[in-house]
Amino acid sequence: MQNAEYLRLVRTPGGREDHYARVIDRYYELVTPVCRDVWSDSFHLTWFAEDQSLHEAQLTLQHWLADAGGFTADDRLLDVGCGIGGPAAAIARYTGAEVTGVNICGHQVRLARSLHRGGELGRRLTFVEADAMALPFGAAEFDGVFSIEALCYAPDKHHAYAQIAKVLRPGGGFVGVDWFCADGLSDADYARWVEPMCEGFAIPHVIPFGALKGHLEAAGFEVESVSRYEDHGDIGPNWQPHEPASGQAGGGHPALASESVETLLAGSMPALRDGIEQGKIVMGCWVARKPGARTGRHCARTGARA
Repeated sequence: MQNAEYLRLVRTPGGREDHYARVIDRYYELVTPVCRDVWSDSFHLTWFAEDQSLHEAQLTLQHWLADAGGFTADDRLLDVGCGIGGPAAAIARYTGAEVTGVNICGHQVRLARSLHRGGELGRRLTFVEADAMALPFGAAEFDGVFSIEALCYAPDKHHAYAQIAKVLRPGGGFVGVDWFCADGLSDADYARWVEPMCEGFAIPHVIPFGALKGHLEAAGFEVESVSRYEDHGDIGPNWQPHEPASGQAGGGHPALASESVETLLAGSMPALRDGIEQGKIVMGCWVARKPGARTGRHCARTGARA
C-alpha cells in the first residue's frame, strides 16, 4: 500500500474498518523501526512503580498478566497481536510455558521469527501470521490466552473475543490490557478526543470501557476483574521522553519519508495522552476465564491441578 492510499483509508473510521487488514499492516510497516528505537521489542505502554525504567515497568505488566492468568510451565499459551514477539518471549521466559504469537502483519511475524530463533527459549516460541477475527486453531487448543494493547485493532471486538473463547480450554485464563473510550461519550466528544487517537494509530474504533465486561461475558467468559492502568501504578511516565533503545533518535527513518504521514504518526501519542488526561480514553485491564475445569493436555501433564 502506498502512502497516499494509506492516508485516504486511515482518515475515516469506515476506511480503517472496511480495510483493517491492509491499513494495520501498512501502519506497522511504517512505525516498527521507530517503535523499536523507543520501546525496544515490546510495543506497549504500561504502569510504573517509583523509579522504574520503561523496560522494568513493561516486565511488571507482562508478569502481572501471567500471574493473573495462572500460567505455568505446563501451559500452551496464545498471544493475540504479538507484535515482534517481545512480550511473548518475556512471558515464556517468566513462566516456562510454550507461547504461540499471532499477528496480522506479516513483516512483523518475519521479524519476530528472526529475533527469537534458536536456544531453549526460541524452541518454546512460535509466530503465526493470522487475523484475530479468524484464528487458525482448533477448539480448546490453548491453556491460556493473553493480549497486550492489540484487540483494539479488531473491527468487531465481540467476534474477536468469541474467537479466543473457541480456542481456549475450559478453565483457561484470558487476560489482557487494551485501549477503550470512556462511558457515555457524546458523538462530539468521541470525534474530538478519541477519533484523532484512532486515526493516528490506525485503530478502527474503540469500545466503552464499561462495555468490556459485557462483551467478554457474551463471548462465553466469566470475568474475574476489570481495572484501569492507574489502579496498578503511575501512568504519567508513559508521556515522558524515553531514551531510544538503540541510542538513536526516532525520526528520520526512510519509511516516514512522506511529511503528511509523518505528521499523522507524530500526533498519535499526544492524541492518546490528551484523551486520557481529559478522561475520554481509558487504558484498561481484564482477567477472565472460560467456564469449566482444566482438562485434557494440562491435567495430563500436571495431574491434580484442575
